[in-house]
This record gives sequence, C-alpha cells and structure tokens, in this order.
Amino acid sequence: MTTIDDCTSGVRSTALREESLAHDLLSLRSTVAEVLLSHAQSVVVDVSSLHRPPSSAVAALLWAKRSCARAGVDFQVHGARPANRAVLRRCGLLATGAP
Repeated sequence: MTTIDDCTSGVRSTALREESLAHDLLSLRSTVAEVLLSHAQSVVVDVSSLHRPPSSAVAALLWAKRSCARAGVDFQVHGARPANRAVLRRCGLLATGAP
C-alpha cells in the first residue's frame, strides 16, 4: 500500500494493489484510524491496480467511508477501471457522474 500524507492540505492518499491486498486492507484500517485521530480533511483511495475488487476490498472501503463520514472527513475512491465502476457506484463508493 502506498501512503502519502500531505500535511499542508490535510489529504491522506492510499492505494490498494492486488499483489498485496491482504496487507493493504489492514493498512487501510490503520490509515483511517490515524486520519480520524489527526483530524485530516480527506482520505483518497486509489483502486486502479485492482482488476476486480473482491468483496473483502469492497467491505473495507465501505467501512472506511462510513468511519470517515461519521467524523466529517471526506472519503473518495479514485482510479476505478471501467469494468468496476458500476459495482462501486451501486455500493455508494463512487459518485454517479464520476469517471
């Protein structure tokens, strides 16, 4: 998982990758916990390396989104492949007009 902490803008970015997904999902939970404690303004998760997100990844993303929403932290998923956009939209992880 790649984690980029932009202290100046309050954005925390992470990426999920197929080859390290189990570790990345644990790191996602840790990252969200850190963001909630530090009162960052936004969490961005890049899913461009996932060919087809497994249910465990979707569940972790939904947990992260709900946790951020409760704390007033913006949560976004970026880089969804065209084949995955419909699934992520139905789950509420992508905005309706998001590319």
